[in-house]
Formats: sequence, structure tokens, C-alpha cells
Amino acid sequence: MRTRLGGTYKLIIGLGISGLMGWLVVRGFEWSMVRESFSDVSVPLVLLSVLVFLIAGYLRAIRWRFLFVNDRIPVLRLFIVQNEGLGLNNVLPIRIASEPTQFAVLTMRDRIKPSTAIATLGMERVMDVVASTIILTIALFLVPQMSSFRNYVWAAIGLTVLSIAVVRFLAWGSGGLPLFRRIRFLTAFSESVRELERHKTRLAASLAVTVGYWLLTGTSAWLIATAVDLGISPFSATVIIMGTMFFATAVPAAPGALGTFEFAMVYVLGFFGVAREDSFGFALLTHAVFFLPPTIIAAIFLPREGLELMQRLKGRFALRGAPIGSAPAAD
Repeated sequence: MRTRLGGTYKLIIGLGISGLMGWLVVRGFEWSMVRESFSDVSVPLVLLSVLVFLIAGYLRAIRWRFLFVNDRIPVLRLFIVQNEGLGLNNVLPIRIASEPTQFAVLTMRDRIKPSTAIATLGMERVMDVVASTIILTIALFLVPQMSSFRNYVWAAIGLTVLSIAVVRFLAWGSGGLPLFRRIRFLTAFSESVRELERHKTRLAASLAVTVGYWLLTGTSAWLIATAVDLGISPFSATVIIMGTMFFATAVPAAPGALGTFEFAMVYVLGFFGVAREDSFGFALLTHAVFFLPPTIIAAIFLPREGLELMQRLKGRFALRGAPIGSAPAAD
């Protein structure tokens, strides 16, 4: 009962934050200018941006594949599993579904050891932090508007150092700490991290591919900006979409980060001298391009994972106070 109330409170808070940020974005708008920003949209460029976004997603799956040392799992399978988690995350009222879904599919359907699945999922997050910090640090010198975000870049650098320290602690703990030896799963997990750390070439390749993923994602956003005649560079578009996506996934919000995504993008674009009405049109279009492909992929493939998996997923989310209704079947 208490967990369900907690889930309800989180949902109310998320809807409230989305509503507030949505209102802050659109207040005082000249809606004729918003309509005008959509009037001459280049449809071929938008479609090309969708293709580039999907290629970026496949690159992300390649990044994940590098982190599986002893398991042979196809890149295409990882691409589908990733999008199943992302797509389900897009439609749930409480956005905690991505990694749990990917973990459940990998362990129940692909027979990956739980410790390995968690280690690779965790290392993916570390790669994202390190790669984004590299890009943001370079942007600090190449993009004049980034001077306004200097403190955020320093925070990202601090988070990178902390993430690497945690990985080192886990790898060291598997061989040296009594606590790790007493808890079987913790031992297996830390040994998986240690195994990953031994393969420096794989980690370096995974990091390089992660940087490529973010640059391709930024290219997709830049193509949309070009389609609506928004004057920003490809590198600026990369920085903008990175900041927007990190904010939208970190802040409680309505399903699909509706409101928070638009708020973050309009806010950041303001530092680039883009009018709010033009920014809002670009934000809506970018949100659709980045939101729909994973949701559609999840709608196609997630039900095929099997009724047993869906029942277990339902039980896990119910325990977290976020019961799954009919949404997974539609995904």
C-alpha cells in the first residue's frame, strides 16, 4: 500500500513539474510565429534525421556489445533490447523502466547472468558520463555560448572522476574486501566489473563508439534544426541535445518527458540567441523524432518476448509502486 502511494505521489509530482515547465515555456507566446516555424519544414531532412537517429541507436548497441566479454549476443538483438527499455520508459507514468526492462529481457530471455547484465548496464552509464564530459569540455573551447555553462561542465568532470572511482572500487573490492566475498551476488557483480576492467581495448573501443553515438545524435538534431531553418552548427546541436536529454531524464516528469524536454531545449537555445517561438517548434519536432522510434520498436518487439516475461515485469514494477496496465501490450 505504501509503495503504491509513493508511486502515486511521484506521478503527481512528475505531472506537476511537466505542467509547470510547459506553462513557463509557452506563456506569452505569439502562436502565429510558432505556426510559421512549421510552415516551411523540410520533410526529407526530418526523415533523414530519423534515419541518422536510428543509426546512432545501432552504434549505441555496438557500444554495449563491446562490454560483453564472455557472452556472444548479436548487436541487432542488443539494439532491440535497448529500444524495448527506452520505448516502455516513454509511456510509463514513472520513468524507471529502461534499465529494469533491459535487465529482465537479457536475463530471462537471453540467459545472460544477472551480474554480467548489471555490470554492462552500469558501465554503459559510465561511458555516457565520460563521453559527454569529453564533448562538453571540447565545446567549452569551441562554442562561445558554453561559457554560461562552465559550472555544469565542472560538475560533469567531477561526476566522471566519481564514476571512474566507483568502477575502480568495485574491481578492487572483488579481490580484497570481506564484504564482497560474503555476498554471492555482490562478488559475482564485482568480478564482472573486474573482468571488464581487464579488457582495456574493449573499454577504449566502447568509449570511442559512445562519443560517436553522441555526435551522430547531435547530427540528427542538427538536421531537424536545418529543416526548420534554425541557425545552429552541428556541434552546437550536439551540446544542446545532450543537455536537453540529460535534464529530461533526470527530472521527474509526465510520460515521455512532455514539458520538461521542451523547457530544457528552449532554455538552452535562448543562450544561442534563438527566439522562443522558433525554439519551441524545433523542440516539439525533435521530441517527436527522438520519442517515436524507440516507442514503435518496443510496441513491435516487447510483446514478443513472452507472457512470462511480461508477468514478471508487471510484478517488479508493481513492487516499485508503478503498476503496468495495458501500456506494455501497446508498446
